[in-house]
Amino acid sequence: EVSQNNFDLFAPGKLFRGGGQKGRAYVAAGPRYQSAELGVVEPHLFNRHLELSVDGYRRMRWYDQYDLIRSGGQASLAYPVKFWPTWDPFGRLGIGISGEFIEFDDVDRGTWIFENKTVSYEMEDRLYGDAFEPVLHLFWAKDSRDSFRMPTKGHRTKLFVDLAPGGDNEYWRIGVNHRSYFNVWKRYNHVLMVGARAETIDGFSDEVPIYNRMFLGGPKSIRGIEYRNVAPFAKGNGNDSMPWGGQTLFCANFEYTIPVFKMLRIAAFTDVGSVGVDDFDFDFSDNFAWTAGIGFRLDIPMFPIRLD
Repeated sequence: EVSQNNFDLFAPGKLFRGGGQKGRAYVAAGPRYQSAELGVVEPHLFNRHLELSVDGYRRMRWYDQYDLIRSGGQASLAYPVKFWPTWDPFGRLGIGISGEFIEFDDVDRGTWIFENKTVSYEMEDRLYGDAFEPVLHLFWAKDSRDSFRMPTKGHRTKLFVDLAPGGDNEYWRIGVNHRSYFNVWKRYNHVLMVGARAETIDGFSDEVPIYNRMFLGGPKSIRGIEYRNVAPFAKGNGNDSMPWGGQTLFCANFEYTIPVFKMLRIAAFTDVGSVGVDDFDFDFSDNFAWTAGIGFRLDIPMFPIRLD
């Protein structure tokens, strides 16, 4: 990943620098996952406090049971929210639209039982394979972090509502994502991060396809547990079972970092979360997970590295 906070899309002669935009290029390659993403943020569109964000991506993931490819783009506009009498900015209120083409291929054969119903990947492929999803996004976001790479104070919060009333899959989704950073020992620059995420989804008429259902596990949610393995499972014959996902998730993350020297911090963390079967299903007793671990944070300019 390469990020630049003084990007200029229209200045190749200056190595795309000097325009005050935010640019991001991201590439990931591995035996299970490949992704290419580009994004540009213009924070002062038409010389106003109107923020324009444009992103494009292609993400390919190969599971044991099926292959999933998502290709799409998104554009959004956000404007500061101000309240009387101070009129100080209180985050940004935004609207966006995205279009995504989903390829659902190479599915496994077999049937399983999920919530007393027979399910299969072949059935999911027939109903929801190769789908186009146009989605309307409404959101409020606030970011007061002192650094987007290695923050030591401030917070980042986003509330959102996604509506997909057209296209091949029709659904709604609402959620919140929050992270706070506290410099708890300023003399030695110790930092505590507290994060929380909650989401729920449901279809307007049909069921939610498996690729839009919710799972936890992996480096961005419950570290130490394989990706998608915190979720309701569909049961097969004997001990055979498959992660089938749910429609409500909750995840909390706590991390304490201590500097070793200028560009290196050591971290101790714990993650907790669960996934419920239905929308607004907050009974997490069946799929609860709690992990703990240590890691390192390397703050190399333009190339931050995280090892857990």
